[in-house]
Amino acid sequence: MANITLDQCRTAVTSLWNAGVRDAKTLHELTSVPLSTIYDYLKKLKMGYSLDPLPRSGRPRKFTPKKRRHLGQLISQNKYSTCSELKNTLNQLHPNLNASSRTVLNELHNLKYRCTIPKTIPFLTTIHKQNRVEWAIRHQDQNWKQVIFSDETTFQMFQNTQKVFYKIGTQPPQKPMVKHSYKVHAWGAFSAKGSIGFLLFTGIMDGAFYREILNENLFDNAYTVMGRRWIFQQDNDPKHRAKETMDLLVQKCLKLLDWPSNSPDLNPIENLWSILKSRVEKQVNKLVGKKNSVTVDSFLEIILKEWEEIDHKIYVNLVNSMPERLERVIEGNGNKIPY
Repeated sequence: MANITLDQCRTAVTSLWNAGVRDAKTLHELTSVPLSTIYDYLKKLKMGYSLDPLPRSGRPRKFTPKKRRHLGQLISQNKYSTCSELKNTLNQLHPNLNASSRTVLNELHNLKYRCTIPKTIPFLTTIHKQNRVEWAIRHQDQNWKQVIFSDETTFQMFQNTQKVFYKIGTQPPQKPMVKHSYKVHAWGAFSAKGSIGFLLFTGIMDGAFYREILNENLFDNAYTVMGRRWIFQQDNDPKHRAKETMDLLVQKCLKLLDWPSNSPDLNPIENLWSILKSRVEKQVNKLVGKKNSVTVDSFLEIILKEWEEIDHKIYVNLVNSMPERLERVIEGNGNKIPY
C-alpha cells in the first residue's frame, strides 16, 4: 500500500480500526502511513470522530501546492512579470487552471510577495565599489564632527508621497494635482553644530553661481559656527570640481574632504533633505486641506521655516551615523547602502 492517496489512507485506517486493529505500530505496518499521522488518526477515532476531511467554507482554491510553487518559480525568475503575464503563462501550462489576474495577485500575496516601484540607486561599477571601500577604510578615524556636509536638491510645491487614513467603505481620498508644479532649488550645508548655510534659488546653477553661493553662505558662517578647524564636503559634480572653484576652496577652506564618486548614500544631508521635504509637504497639505491657496511666496516661507526649525539633535544624529555608514560600505564590498 505504498502508493495510495490520502483519502485511501484514511479509508484503510478507518476500516482496520472498525475491524478491531487498534495498535498504532500495526496500523503503520499495514498501511505505510507515517506513525505520527497514525497517532493523529487514533486520537480522532477514539473520540468518535470521522477521518473524513471537514467541509470547507467558500470556494475551493484554484491553486494546488504544486501550482503555487510553480508560480513562485516564475516570479523568482522574472520579478518584472505582471499578473496578466503570469496568468497567461500558467493557464497555458495548466489548461484546467483558468486563473484570473486577481487570483494570481492573491496567490503572490500568500507567497509573501508585494509589488512596488524599485528605488533608484547610483550605478556603481566595480571600480566605483572598490574606491568606496578604500575611501571608507581610509576615513575610519575621521573626526566627523569637524566636517561640513553640503549638497543641492529640488523642492516641488505639490508632492504626493504622504499616506493618509480613510475609513473602509468610504471613497479613497483624492488629491488634486496641477499639471506643472512650481519647483525651487536649494543649496544647504550643516555640521554636528547645526545649520551652516541655506539658500533657495531658481534657474540653473553653473560654476560661477556656485562660487557665489559659497562666498555668501559658507565661509563666514563656517568660521563663525565651527571656528578655524573645519573640513568641507562636496560631491564630484563638475561645477564643484571646476578649477576656479577649487582655487577658491584652497584659499578660503582649510581642508577639503575627498569624496568617492556616485556616493550620495554616504552623505547624511540626503537624509536631511528627505526629512525637510516630508515636513514641507505636510505643511502644504494642511493649507490645501483648509482650502487655502498655496502661493510661491507661502511655499518658500514654508521651506525656510521648516529648515530653521530642524532640531539640533537631528544634525548630531546624522553626523554620528557616519561610522556606521563606513562599516556598511566595507561589509557590503562597496555596494550602495540605504539612507
